[in-house]
Amino acid sequence: MKCVTRVIKLILCIVILFCGAVIGIHLSQKLIRRRDILTQFDLLFHTALIRIEYNAGDLCEVFADNFAGFVFEHTIPFDIQWHRFIDGFTYVLSKEDIEMLRSFTKDLGAADVDSQRQHITLFGELLKEHISQAQDDIQKKAKMYRIIPLSVGMVISLMVI
Repeated sequence: MKCVTRVIKLILCIVILFCGAVIGIHLSQKLIRRRDILTQFDLLFHTALIRIEYNAGDLCEVFADNFAGFVFEHTIPFDIQWHRFIDGFTYVLSKEDIEMLRSFTKDLGAADVDSQRQHITLFGELLKEHISQAQDDIQKKAKMYRIIPLSVGMVISLMVI
């Protein structure tokens, strides 16, 4: 009977450690996904600048070829669609990222080509700051996110034993 109890405790400890490791990896990967998505938005803005420069059409056409495969329709106002597009990334991006990306559509499409180009360039620069912050978070927090859940799992395992 004691042998069976010890085996069950050992298996429970292994499961707890495994869960802690998986949680830590998930949290650290979320930081990397944030940076990658922000980088994709930077590329999207750069592509939009090129398309606006060569008069590629309205905003739905300019942002049609995006990394998420989101389809912008001509029958719905662009800003509503943009907010829906951004809402698809709330699970990864920070609140500040979301607010900055949502404010992107303010005054977009209401002026001449030069003003739109400047607007997109401004938000591209703001986005680069967010990318830099995301990279700093990866360097500072990724190890901590992997170590803390594993450490908690070890403490719980020791308490079980």
